Amino acid sequence: MLPEKGSIRGVARATGHGKDTICRWLEIAGTHAEEFTIYFLKNLTLTRVEVDEIWSYIKKAKKYN
Repeated sequence: MLPEKGSIRGVARATGHGKDTICRWLEIAGTHAEEFTIYFLKNLTLTRVEVDEIWSYIKKAKKYN
């Protein structure tokens, strides 16, 4: 919901969860995405373009599922 121009308060209202819970989940998701990116950039020596292509593929696959 947030990536679609929703607000944290709006997401909290829509899901019935507290604003702090939504913020905590956003922090967890951001940390996970950062760790995922670091893993691919450092351990597999992919270029930033290759990592960007992977994320584009994931987003496209998610859109159609």
